[in-house]
Amino acid sequence: MTTRLEIYREAPSWNGLRTAAIGTGLCADAESGAAFLNEACETLRKKGIQAVVGPMDGSTWGKYRLPVWTDGSPGFLMEPDAGPDDLAAYEKAGFEIAELHASATAKPGSRGYAEAVKGIVVEAWNGEDAEALLASAHELVMDGFRTTPFFTPVPLEIFLQRYMPLLAHADPRFILRALDSDSKARGLTLAFPDPLRKGAVVLKTYVGAVPGAGRAMADRVHGLAEEHGFSEVIHALMRAGIASEAQSRKFGGTVFRRYALMGRLL
Repeated sequence: MTTRLEIYREAPSWNGLRTAAIGTGLCADAESGAAFLNEACETLRKKGIQAVVGPMDGSTWGKYRLPVWTDGSPGFLMEPDAGPDDLAAYEKAGFEIAELHASATAKPGSRGYAEAVKGIVVEAWNGEDAEALLASAHELVMDGFRTTPFFTPVPLEIFLQRYMPLLAHADPRFILRALDSDSKARGLTLAFPDPLRKGAVVLKTYVGAVPGAGRAMADRVHGLAEEHGFSEVIHALMRAGIASEAQSRKFGGTVFRRYALMGRLL
């Protein structure tokens, strides 16, 4: 028996195709999970859907992805999870990897990139007016990720709903902005000490509108982690093939988990 997962018929397009998504949840076993997925795909095909991805709760603003490889390291806050048979169920139902992500760990300490961008100053959030901070971040994120596959622009209200709870428990020292000479935000980094994986700082999101700004903020996070006695920095949930993965290697990041969004053409 399989948990009846929600089906989202208007998911972000996969390669320009009309795409639906299977929501996150647990398969009781691989066989029943595959049977459910096959049934869902056939129903969706008859409705004119051309591709199905999963697990994904509607878009990348909901829960999505499942682990496909691990070295056994402990989990961290906001990391995707899945049941032990979920991957096998997708594979038995003919799904393949549509998008691959990874998390890596790196030693704390500056690599000398913090002052690498002329005209940019990196400063920590003062802990006040979280909505104003996120409003400036919203513009940067919507622009910075607009060409990323599966990314769906959302209004400020939804962006605030997602990130306000994180800021409510954040350490402002690890929330950084890159400002230009006019004090305009040209980059933002959201990092936090992890309550689950003790001794770790999670580098969750960073985006820069100026080349090198993201690396400068990441370097500051690594420096702060060493200064405050943390033992590692987690480079969280990097999509394969984009800048953050390359940046992680520059900081000596070692991958400890890989995740996938699975996909099937109908």
